[in-house]
Amino acid sequence: MELLLAALRWDPHIRGASIVLAGTFILIGSVYLLLATNMGARIGFLLAVAGLAGWMAVMGAVWMVFGIGLKGSDPEWKVLEVVTGEVAQATEDAVLGFPEGWTPLASGDAELADAQAAADRVLAPAAAEAPAHGGEGGGGEPEEEFESPFKKTEDYVPLDGFRKGGEDYFFTLRHRPHYALVRVKPSFFDEARPGIRPQPDLTAPTTSVVMLRDLGNVRFPPFLFMLASSIIFGVTCYSLHQRDREIMRQRAAAPVT
Repeated sequence: MELLLAALRWDPHIRGASIVLAGTFILIGSVYLLLATNMGARIGFLLAVAGLAGWMAVMGAVWMVFGIGLKGSDPEWKVLEVVTGEVAQATEDAVLGFPEGWTPLASGDAELADAQAAADRVLAPAAAEAPAHGGEGGGGEPEEEFESPFKKTEDYVPLDGFRKGGEDYFFTLRHRPHYALVRVKPSFFDEARPGIRPQPDLTAPTTSVVMLRDLGNVRFPPFLFMLASSIIFGVTCYSLHQRDREIMRQRAAAPVT
C-alpha cells in the first residue's frame, strides 16, 4: 500500500487520472444511483446525463467567452523568410514591391515589439533555446530553422518595422493576411559595452525577417466542447419530453372512473 501511494504521488499523470475517475464514480455515480432508486434506471440515467451535459455546455460557453480553461493555440507571428541583403531578394509574394503598400511601425508600437520578439527567436536561435534547457520557460514548439548571420541578440541592432494587411471584412468575420517585416543590421561593436547604446553598422547588409500573423484558435476547442455538450443535453431533454408526452397521452386516453 505504501508503494502504491508513493507511485501515485510520484507520477502526476497517474494521480490526475485517478482523481478524475474517482470524481466520476463518486460524484456522478452517486447522483445517478440516487436518481435511479427514485425514478428508475432509464429515467435516472437521462436526468443525470442531461444535468451533466447542461453544466458542461455552460462551462464551455464560459471558457469560450473568456478564453480560459480548455484553450487552443495562442496568436503568434510565424516567420516566413529571413533575407540578408536587399528585400527584393525575398520570395514571398507579399514582399514584392516593398515598401509600396507597407505601413511603417512607430518606435514603441506594441505590434512592433511583438514582431521583434518573434524575429529574435530566429535571428538568435542559440539565445532563444537557452531558457528551454534551463528547466523553466521555453516549452513551446521549436521555431523552424532559418539561416541567420547572427548568434545572439547583441550581434544586431533593430532598425525599423513595417506592417501590411490585417484589415477585417465581411462584418469582421474575415480578415486579410496580416504581414510584418522587421529589419536589423549588425552591431557596430563586437560585444555589448556598458553605458554605450548599441549602434548599427550602416555599411553592413540589412537582414529582413518576413512574418505572417497566425490568429490561433483559442476559443475553438471550448466552442466544440460547448456544441457537443449542448447536443447531448438537447437529445436527453427531447427524450424526457417525449416520455412526458406519452404519459399525458395515456392519462388522457384512460377512462374516467
